[in-house]
Amino acid sequence: MDILMRKYTLFFLILISSRIAIAQEGVWVVANVADKAFSLTKGEVRNLFMSSGTIKNYVLDPVALSPGIRIRAVFNAKIIALPESRIQSYWAQMRFSGRQTPPVEFNSLDALITYVSNNDGAIGYVPADTELPENIRVVYRSP
Repeated sequence: MDILMRKYTLFFLILISSRIAIAQEGVWVVANVADKAFSLTKGEVRNLFMSSGTIKNYVLDPVALSPGIRIRAVFNAKIIALPESRIQSYWAQMRFSGRQTPPVEFNSLDALITYVSNNDGAIGYVPADTELPENIRVVYRSP
């Protein structure tokens, strides 16, 4: 029984430490928009990535990183406030009903940054303090 208790304790400590690590990581939401004053709230970012591409009279094209990439988990935890499994379930329902399609996903941070840089209105997320091309603006910073 003592061994089982140690395993549960170890699992719990690993779980807690991973949540603390996610809580400490920052996320920037970045966009290719000409308006230097353009910014979004956390709620607007969440709505944009989970439903509509229109915010503040802008039509934006949200893009995401593929599941399994750490900054996606941080973004989901801090901004979307849902676990990956729930997000996948939501998008499966939206696709099946024909109502919406999820953001296009990229397998690397460099690919996402290149896409956002080359497409007006594209919006994505990156780790805080990422070097960005001149035409990409930070429109939301997670606390």
